Formats: sequence, structure tokens, C-alpha cells
Amino acid sequence: MMMFLKKNSIYDSLSSVHTYTSLSAQEIYERHFDARFNEVEEQIQAFVHDKDESELETLLLTKIDNSRHLALNGENALPLLGIPVAVKDLFHVDGFATYGGSKLPAEVLTGNEGWVVKRLQELGAWMMGKTVTEEFAYASVIPTKNPHHLAHTSGGSSAGSAAAVASGMIPLAIGTQTLRSVMAPASFCGVVGFKVSYGRVPLDGCLLMSPSFDTFGMFTQDLESMKYAAACLVPKWQTVEPSRKPVLGIPNGVFMELLEKGVYEIFMDKVEQLTQAGFTVKQVDMPWSNDLLLGYDMLNLARGELALGHRDWFASYEASYGEAVHQAIVAGKDIDEQQLKQYRKDQLELRQQLQASADAEGIDLWISPAQAGPAPLIGGPTGWAGMTSIWTYAGCPTLSLPLMEMNHLPLGFQCIAPYGRDEQLLAYSGLIEEILKTDIMVKL
Repeated sequence: MMMFLKKNSIYDSLSSVHTYTSLSAQEIYERHFDARFNEVEEQIQAFVHDKDESELETLLLTKIDNSRHLALNGENALPLLGIPVAVKDLFHVDGFATYGGSKLPAEVLTGNEGWVVKRLQELGAWMMGKTVTEEFAYASVIPTKNPHHLAHTSGGSSAGSAAAVASGMIPLAIGTQTLRSVMAPASFCGVVGFKVSYGRVPLDGCLLMSPSFDTFGMFTQDLESMKYAAACLVPKWQTVEPSRKPVLGIPNGVFMELLEKGVYEIFMDKVEQLTQAGFTVKQVDMPWSNDLLLGYDMLNLARGELALGHRDWFASYEASYGEAVHQAIVAGKDIDEQQLKQYRKDQLELRQQLQASADAEGIDLWISPAQAGPAPLIGGPTGWAGMTSIWTYAGCPTLSLPLMEMNHLPLGFQCIAPYGRDEQLLAYSGLIEEILKTDIMVKL
């Protein structure tokens, strides 16, 4: 087994920032692009490489200088000062082309920076690059490998972001989730993945697959780093401290039957540890139907909106689309606006039903495995939507914690809160982590 792992939390990076203003941009650049980074990236392939070395160096020196300029002008208290960050190749960043994992012309796709990228830079972070994504966050063959084992996938579609964090090349990376695009790579790569409540973080300046679905997400190596990043990047964030252990709910029915062999037993062993530690765990009948969970309504909404969003590009560049996305757009064209309106109405109804169910049962968090199994071999699936898509459809915030393992590979422990309760999700999940915490980075 070949592992390319290195500890690199946000706090690790912040601890070295006290010398930031005394270093030149060139010295900072060399610290991040040392021999180890080059070796690791050559193996992992987490980043989009569309520039030669000298062109990239010139651009990054400018990004670093912009960050140093803030510090040299008295902005030393900026919370992300000097932190290198990478964003999924759906977000527009000045100086970097946007491809969206596709073969469409970058000049057609590339646009202006949006709120997320601007916010990161205002807080002192500097953009280290774009990370690999499946084509338009839907599906395609990607080069990124799992830092825990190069023969296995890093997941999709925010593959590069999760792998870059897991390998220690950066302490913070940005992604998006439609069906499973944050939870799957976080689970497979053994990092913390956080998808906020739908609409809480603006996604302007980002290529969207399905505007009714797409949601902002982040990756860090540990939960404390994620809490720090959330306080920086999630608007109106108000940190809360839990006054008690949360009541946990496990969905009844077919939801927990979607797991690969042996995963349920691993998960329930963790649940037993929580029960022994004084947590209340309930089996809960969920307000969704099996037809919704197993059917095509969620996928149809994503495909229908994908077809609408790509209508003009598809008319001009149809031959440039990969097979999977091409088929999705063709299928999406058959979904009319009336159907899409109904799907969106169903989304809001499910969101309300889940909140009512949680309140009625006294549930603070739902819990489940983040994926149906550990990372498949490259060439297999890049994730399963079964454990994740229903929560994204309802707009709920979700968190994958690296608290389980199977076949010597990470497996995420997923926590889900009702819509809008993002702060409570991270706070309560910290109590769960205290009981279940394992050092995936070292142990595997």
C-alpha cells in the first residue's frame, strides 16, 4: 500500500504565519512547492495543470504578494492570513482558467470571481490552484488518486479538493455538492467534509450543475479546522457550545439497506460506543418514501436543470461533451418546466417534514455512514448517492467525519442536522468525535 499523507491542519499553517511578513513571496512559494509537494502531486494529481512551471510561479507569486500586502498594511489579524487554499474547478479565480472538468473552451466557461473566492482572499488566504472535478460535477474519468492507496478512487466530484487536503498539500479546500460530491470524497480520503445548508453560502462565480441542488462545501483534516473555516466563510456564523449530548436518529427502512456488505455492522459498532457513552439513539421512521429514495426524481431534477444551464453551450459544443454528461443533458431536455417546478416544491416539503420529524422525535442529528462502502478501485464508481442525495435534496447541512475504516481504507461517519442548523451540527458532532475519534492519518 502506498500512502501519501501528511498532517496539515489550518492551525498547523497558522502557527507558521508569524514569520509571514518577514518572508519574501519567493520564499513562501518555495515552502509550498518543495520537493515533497512536487512528488506528491505527481502521484495524486489533485490539481488542474494547464500552465507551465514558470507561468504558474509568476501567477502564484502575485497571489502571495496580494496576501502579504494585506499583512504589511496592518491587517495581521486576518483569520486566514497566509493560508494556501485550492478551489474546485467550477469556481472562477482571476488568473486561472475554468474548465469544469470538461473539454469545452475555457474562454467560453471562465467568468468573474464570486463571493467565496473574494471572501477567501479578503481574509488573507492565497489561491494555490484549481482542483480536479468530474465533468461539470456530474461524471467523467478523472486522474486523481486516493492518497491512502493509489489504486483506489478519491471520489467525485470534488475529488481533487479532498485528495489535496488528505495528502497535506493544503489545509483547506473548497468544493460543491449536488448528489454526493463532498461527502463521498471526504469519506474515501479520510478527511472532514462539511456541506452547509442549501443557499447559506453564495455560489455566484461558480459553474452550477443544478441550481436547486448545488451547495457549498469544504474539506479540512480535522474538525477543529473545519469549525475555524466555517466561522470565517459561512455568513452570519454564530459558534454555539452544546449544553448536553445530542439525541441521535438512525433512519429506518430501505435507507440503511443501501450499504455494502459489512458496513452496517461497522457503523452499529460505533453506535454502540455512543450508547455506552450516554448518547440517546433512536430508530426513526422517515418522512420520505422509498420511491423518492430509490427513484429518479432527484436525478431528474439535476439532469433537467443541467440541460437548461447548458442549453446554449450544448448547441455550440455538443461534440466536446463527455458521454455521461452528454446523455444526462439529452435526458434532461425531456423534463419539462412543470416537472421541475414539482420537484422543487417537493424539496421544500421534504425539508419541512424532516424538521417536523426531528422536532417531534427530539432528534438533534441523524447519523449514518457517509458512503455505502470504502473507496472502490479506480475504474469503479466514484461514490454512491444513496446515503447523501436525500439530505442535499432537502437542503440539510451534512458532515463526514473520518471515524470509521474498512479494508484498511477510511469510511466517513455522517452527521446530518435539520435545515439551517449548521452551527449545531458542528457543535454536536464534536461530542460524537470525542467518543469515536481515531487517527485515520496514522492508523491506516
